Amino acid sequence: MSTPAPMWGLSAQNSKVMPPRNFNIASKVQKSSIEQPLSCRVHPVAVLKILDAFVRRPEGAKRIIGTLLGWISEGSIVDITGPSPPPQDKNRSAIMSTPAPMWGLSAQNSKVMPPRNFNIASKVQKSSIEQPLSCRVHPVAVLKILDAFVRRPEGAKRIIGTLLGWISEGSIVDITDCFPIVHRDTEEQAFMDQDYHKQMLALRQKVSPREVVVGWFATGSEINPLSANIHKFYCTKESQFTATAVLPGPVHLLVDTNLTGQSFGMKGYVNVRTSVAENLLQFHEVPLRVQTSEGEKSGISQLMQARRADRESKAAGQGPKDVKTLDGFEGGLKELLGLFRRIQEYVRAVQADKVEGDMQVGRGLTQALLTEPVIDVEAVEQLCANSLQDALMVVYLSNLTRAQINIAEKINQQFNARAD
Repeated sequence: MSTPAPMWGLSAQNSKVMPPRNFNIASKVQKSSIEQPLSCRVHPVAVLKILDAFVRRPEGAKRIIGTLLGWISEGSIVDITGPSPPPQDKNRSAIMSTPAPMWGLSAQNSKVMPPRNFNIASKVQKSSIEQPLSCRVHPVAVLKILDAFVRRPEGAKRIIGTLLGWISEGSIVDITDCFPIVHRDTEEQAFMDQDYHKQMLALRQKVSPREVVVGWFATGSEINPLSANIHKFYCTKESQFTATAVLPGPVHLLVDTNLTGQSFGMKGYVNVRTSVAENLLQFHEVPLRVQTSEGEKSGISQLMQARRADRESKAAGQGPKDVKTLDGFEGGLKELLGLFRRIQEYVRAVQADKVEGDMQVGRGLTQALLTEPVIDVEAVEQLCANSLQDALMVVYLSNLTRAQINIAEKINQQFNARAD
């Protein structure tokens, strides 16, 4: 802490280093879709010509196709002034009599397969219809982001940090954990501590080696130009992000802590590279949802029930309830026992031909029973007995150790008193 480590964008001598030339989201070739989205402007003459060509189409034709003419103006506006002129009547008969070779068909009408990758889908990753990339955020990650925002330094408008997780089920990015990073924003640049990022990541991987860097997060309602500078760091090897076929770039999680909308807003973005310019950053939104496991849901529901019971007792003028009465373990076991009895009655009714059996219910019961191995009752009792004996032995050794420590302390006190 005495010698501050060099921060990203700042050298050790505190000399001002200019950011990359195209660090902004806007590029020299084409501006970002957020600032100047691509749009089309069609002239009415073009529409009238298309409708006229459709009315004059050949007999039996269901549609017409043609070429659009125009130019690009005002940066990102495509002006469509008109289609190419249709062939004249004197040439139309010649065209219909002598068929010209079409795309995919040679002059001899031999069947030729179209190019394999003429579709938008590529070989590396399936199309968005088949396997869309989505994000699944664990509630612990969201709570850590909100806690870091509350504890942010004085004067800081936002916080940034690293997202940890893994890729599961083919194309789902599971965001299970995160940690904030020391950074500083200026009007033109964003500085962050690389050494802090590496040290925190090394400590986290010692606890959970499966979790890797999947992206970064920031608080706010929209993406600002400084986000491009931070995103470019997470695309490098220094951030220890590993690109894959499913996730070629880091995920950017934007958490709206200002509550600008009606509900708590949280969006996920990925960077899509374009052939227009390599330094152009286009953030495309991906589906995102917060999901918990069944065990966590049941635990949270038990806590909410205990809190509700405590409030009701206080509202009724009674004292606070004991912890044993707030424990939902006994209630959960009673509910589980009731479900077992209900299933047993249903199975017996189906076996006695009193109720028509349902195939889906039968498959569900079979799958639920096969998930857990069948253990003999005697083996379970022996296992419980051994565990109880081990626990009693640990308690006995702990008490014996505590007694020896107390005796040693008393002997030392008496020896020191006589020495004085």
